Amino acid sequence: MCGRFYVAEKDLDDFAAMVNQVEKHLLKKAGEIFPGDYAPVITPGRDHESGMKAGNDPDQVHALKWGFPSKSGKLIINARSETIAEKPLFRLPFERRRCLVPARGFFEWKDSETGKKRVKFYIAPPDASLIYLAGIYWFFNDKAGNLIPCFTIITTQANEVIRPLHDRMPVVIDRENKDIWLYGDHRSESVRNLMLPARSGFLLPSLAEKVD
Repeated sequence: MCGRFYVAEKDLDDFAAMVNQVEKHLLKKAGEIFPGDYAPVITPGRDHESGMKAGNDPDQVHALKWGFPSKSGKLIINARSETIAEKPLFRLPFERRRCLVPARGFFEWKDSETGKKRVKFYIAPPDASLIYLAGIYWFFNDKAGNLIPCFTIITTQANEVIRPLHDRMPVVIDRENKDIWLYGDHRSESVRNLMLPARSGFLLPSLAEKVD
């Protein structure tokens, strides 16, 4: 799964510069991003319904809230790649509103040998380069009736490196496949084939800290 991810301060500043003034105040924190926080998210240009990227209509960056609301009140922060095209909550966002979540890495936890504490791991490229987590977004009404843009991160089966920590991991989109994810036909093999585990060695876990 993906329960928290990391946005470096420099990245937040860079992406915040591309967010319009109305949304910019929502981007209050860098570092560890928790469910319910706002984060910079890359969305298709306005002409994305055409299924292709228009030269004069570049990708956009918006401040979106992490987590789809649910009737139980619990935020839905992940969507499984295997069922995303069928689940009622995710079907239309997957078809029409795919996005990319820039991050330097994400976190996962594993029970310690004593069982009293969980060990926290930070999972990122060895060179600390920027990665793009696959997501979908939609607009939901809050209790006051205001439309709130929210995103959730797509997960897939963990690869052999991540599997000892968790059986799921976020889908990571390579830089050269960004346009396919944002603009490709959701029914195409080119889009479906992006929702696979990251290649072995691309992401490596390191001990972050111990938490209760």
